[in-house]
Parts: sequence; structure tokens; C-alpha cells
Amino acid sequence: MVQTVTYSRVGSLEIKLDIELPAHSTSGSLPAVIYAHGGGLVCGSRRDVWLPEWFRDSVLKRGFIFISPDYRLIPPCTGFDIIEDIKALFRFLADPAFSASHLPEGITLDVSRLAIAGFSGGGYPARAAGLYAKPRPKAVLLFFGMGGDMLTDHWVAVKDKPMPIFGDAVPPEDEMQAMLASGFPPESDAPFVRQPDGSSLDVGRRWHLFPYWYRKGEFLDHVVGEPVSATLRALPPSERAAAVPAHLRPAVLETQLDATFPPTFLIHGTADRVVLLSESQVTYDQLKKFGVETEIVTVPDADHALLTPDFTQPADGAAEAQEKAIDFLERVFRA
Repeated sequence: MVQTVTYSRVGSLEIKLDIELPAHSTSGSLPAVIYAHGGGLVCGSRRDVWLPEWFRDSVLKRGFIFISPDYRLIPPCTGFDIIEDIKALFRFLADPAFSASHLPEGITLDVSRLAIAGFSGGGYPARAAGLYAKPRPKAVLLFFGMGGDMLTDHWVAVKDKPMPIFGDAVPPEDEMQAMLASGFPPESDAPFVRQPDGSSLDVGRRWHLFPYWYRKGEFLDHVVGEPVSATLRALPPSERAAAVPAHLRPAVLETQLDATFPPTFLIHGTADRVVLLSESQVTYDQLKKFGVETEIVTVPDADHALLTPDFTQPADGAAEAQEKAIDFLERVFRA
């Protein structure tokens, strides 16, 4: 049974999470895995059609609590707001009142064994947890996750072609400008829903912002909350990190990694056209340099979400790679 709880309030906005307990758990102090949903930071939900059921089932089968939170979305919020939500989430879970109020009698949450797994856009809040949450997560799992290499041309350069896979669905420029001019209310729960033709789309049409800003090279501007991409794209990639204003750097997560980051497991498809392999590779290389326990598994010829390039089925090797991530998590929990 899934229990829904409000973990934070910002003005009138309630930010919620879902809790699911492993079957037959009647007592004990249990570890938990937090699932950070995808959606390019602009949409998505803790409970939408993209929830990876295999992951939830594997977590529960191994006796871990499964926690799926929402977080504020861009726009009008920024990466700084997402960071604050993740900090609030971990404070909420670490409070003894969480177990007393939201778990069955005899079961408590082992706050020394919290892990977070970020899928696609969820890689950003997952990385933020590894940097800023208290208590720090015991482990971070990153599944083709954003947030590791966001100063590249993939995010800051203007493109002459739509975003691969998703770009053709973007409305015309005048319609997009009208959407932006009308504004977006603060939102933390904008789920993808299944359409009659089998496709999925968010009802609020927020998703269009992701490929739109990708093509205009403005996505990073909305993550940090200020227009920086035009300045950065004029510089060689090696000089961009130093050019990010100091007050914005905390939201550019790749600039904040150090030796205190938790043990991390990364999975990425080598043919990913939405979140490039470099997002994971750069994180892996940085963490290895700092001496952090980290592993990376790449799935040959897999596109985004570890699917085949036609997006019809999982790529060869995807299931095996995913199970290695859960094995890594279990080893860290037992250490």
C-alpha cells in the first residue's frame, strides 16, 4: 500500500512524497531508497507513467523502503529551489517523528542508510542530495542522469536542429513565447499521463520547455535563474566553469563535487542523445579523482532511458546493468 505525505510547504504549495513498505515487514529498522523522478526538471511526478516499476520492485524485494518525492519544477522555480526541497526532504525523513507518524508500529527508518536514485532529470536532485542533504545519503545511484556536465554546448549552445527524439513536438515559436509570457505557477506535481495513442504527455504542456530551451541554448539559464548561457557559449569549454558567477555556482553541481560525496553508481547508454554520456562520465572521473567509491556501467548502443534508438524496447544489457546498481546499493548498505 502506498501512503502519501506532505514533506514540505512553500507558500500554498504542498510538496509530497509516497512511501511503500516491503512486503511482510513487521518490525525493525529498515533502510530506504529515494526515487528522484525524471522530466527534464520542468515536469514529471513521483507517480507518473515513467516510474520505473522494475526499480521499485527490486528495491522492495530486497527489503528496503521505497520513497518517491516530488520537488519544485522549473519554471518559475530554479535549481536553487530544488536544492532546498531536497534538503527539506532529508530533514523530514531524519526527524524521529517521521517513523512515529508515518510507519507502522515496530518499524523505523534507518536514517544512516538512506540512498537516492536519480533517473534522467532526477539526476540533478540526486546529485544535490549528495552535496547538500543532511544527513548525507549513504549512496547515490545515477541512471542516465542530468547535472554532471551542464556547461557543455549540449546545454548552452544554440542549435539549428530540434532535440533528438523529442524536438519535433515543440509548438511554433510564437506559441512558445505566449506560453512563457503567460507564466507558470509554482508546481511540484506535473505528471506524464498516457495518451489514447499510447504516447505520454504532461497535461500542463510543461515538457515542451525542455527541448525548446535545449535548441535555444538557454536551459542552464533557467536552472541557475539568470541568463549566463550567452556568455558561456562564447568561451572555450575549459574556461566556462571559472566564468560562472560565484553566487550561481552552487546550482552548477559539477563545480561542487569533492571527497565528501557519497559512494556512487552510474549507468548510461553510449548512444544517449538526450542526456549525453559525458554527464555520467565526468561525474565518475571527478569522484575517482577525489577517491570516492564509484562505479560506472555503460550500455552499448543504448539511447536515453537505456532504450534502443527507435525507443521501442530496452537495449541489450540494460537489465543486467540495472541489477548491478541494486547490487552496489546493497553492498554499501551492508558496509
